[in-house]
Amino acid sequence: MRLRLTDPDRTGRVIDCRDTDLDPARVLDAVRDPSADGVRCWRASPVHDAVGGIGVGAAPTRRATLAAVARSRGIWVPEIDALADARARLADHATEPTALASEREQVANTSAEDRATLREEVARRRGVVDSRRELGTEPPEEALAAYREAAARLSEVGTEATAATDRLARERKRAIGRYDTHQRRLELEDRVANCERATRAALADRADPLVTRALDSVDETTPLDRDSPVAWRLAAARAARLAAPLVVAAGPLDASEIAAATGERVIRCRDL
Repeated sequence: MRLRLTDPDRTGRVIDCRDTDLDPARVLDAVRDPSADGVRCWRASPVHDAVGGIGVGAAPTRRATLAAVARSRGIWVPEIDALADARARLADHATEPTALASEREQVANTSAEDRATLREEVARRRGVVDSRRELGTEPPEEALAAYREAAARLSEVGTEATAATDRLARERKRAIGRYDTHQRRLELEDRVANCERATRAALADRADPLVTRALDSVDETTPLDRDSPVAWRLAAARAARLAAPLVVAAGPLDASEIAAATGERVIRCRDL
C-alpha cells in the first residue's frame, strides 16, 4: 500500500506515521473512500466499517462488530433467509396517498348554501316569467334568458355536488382500505426490524468463538491487557476477513506489533 498524505509518500504493509500530525480520521476516510487517492490499497469491504478503525471515531457495539465479522467470513444462519423474505415482502407492499382533502374541497365548493341561493334565484326569475304569462303577455326575452340561465346553473351545480359527494364517499371507502394497508406496512417494517435484530444476534453468536480464539492469540503475542477494548478490537480484526489496512490510533503497540497480532496491513497513527 502507499500512503500519499505525507511528504514524501510512505509505502509497505506496515506504515507508522506517529511522527506526523496526520489526522487519523483523515487516513481512515481515505482508506474507505474508493474515489480518494490519499491511500492506495485494496478497497475496503463492509466489515471495515466495524473493525477497520481502532481508536478512530465511535466504535460499534460488540454485537454489531461480531455480526460484521461473521458476514465477512461468509457465515450463514437461517435468520438471513427470514430477513430476506421480510425485506422482499416490505418492498412489494405499496401504499397510495389518499385524496380526501381534495374531495372535501370539491364538496365544499358546491355547498348546500350555494345551491339554496341558486334555487331562490331560479324561483324569483320563474316568478317574473309566470306573472307575465298570468297577465296574458309573453315575458321579455331578457327575463326568459335569465330564468333559463339560472335554471341551467342550478342543474349544473346540483350535478357537480352529487358527483363530488359520490367521489368523497368512494374516497372515504378507499381511505379505510389504505389505512388497513398502512397498518400492514407498519407490521412488515416491525418484522424487518425484528429479523435484523435476530440475524445480528445469530451471526454474533457464530462469530464469538472465533474472536475469542483470536483474543487468545493477541493475549499471547502482545503485552495488552486481555480485557482492554483495544485488545478485543484487534482480535475482531484478526478474526475478520479484511482487505484494506487497519487504521490504529490507540494503545501501546507500534505498527509492526499490531500487524503481527492481527496478520493485517496497518497504518499506525498518533493517538487521539
